[in-house]
Amino acid sequence: MSQNSFVETLDLAHDARLGALRDPTSGLTRRDLHRGADTKERTDTLPGGISVNWRAAVNAGALISFVAGLTEAQMSDVLYSTQLAQRAANAKHDRFAATREWYGLYADVLTRLGWVGEGFAFTQRSNTSGDFTMDKSALDVIMAVATGNQLAILVKSLDTLKGLADGNGAIRVFEMQALSELSGNFQIGAAQLAENGALSLALGGFHFRTRDARRRVLFVSWGAEEIEFWTGAQKLTLNAEHYAKHRSAVAKRLAADAADYIAELEIA
Repeated sequence: MSQNSFVETLDLAHDARLGALRDPTSGLTRRDLHRGADTKERTDTLPGGISVNWRAAVNAGALISFVAGLTEAQMSDVLYSTQLAQRAANAKHDRFAATREWYGLYADVLTRLGWVGEGFAFTQRSNTSGDFTMDKSALDVIMAVATGNQLAILVKSLDTLKGLADGNGAIRVFEMQALSELSGNFQIGAAQLAENGALSLALGGFHFRTRDARRRVLFVSWGAEEIEFWTGAQKLTLNAEHYAKHRSAVAKRLAADAADYIAELEIA
């Protein structure tokens, strides 16, 4: 059995709706992801749309931010590995109805790819001081595992997401993947290089159920009787040598449509 076999045999969910949202003039395109076949480059060639200038991106049902200093290859590793984990979990479990099982598989895929850290320990967030918003509560949770730089870019990323127009591609990808009518399951994370040069990811996982459907559910105020909100956070470090064994297989599995799930957020 080859080292890459677990990646090669994963079932991955595919959302055909996302292809219609792609803007071929910006960001990643399928041609970027297939360009290795045209130029006889390696199969783990990076998609051309990712740039060191990126500071945040929607990646399926996740918002991923980047502290300055990461290379395109490192940013690609973060986006690809976390997308693979989401789509593998989506294929096996209902993201909104079987959330515990979903996160179990999500975390297992990340671990097998080389992300090292403690697993998510979810707790229900109680609200005893009036209304709250999920974006602010999420930041409070991630604060326990994030550095100052990670937290700062996450604040800017959430502010940018909040300000997007309803028809914006990034907000539509996020809503299609992370939100259902009365529930949601999303991740927020920030990647940076640790002092020893390792790739570090402060990652929060969140799921909720509401009493009524609202738009922009992360940013509107909720009362204690209107929502149930579960949160968890972990600090992960990528074993680069281990992930290198799987990088090519990950790229192959995602080559057809990874770009449909990724949309850059332009941070002011």
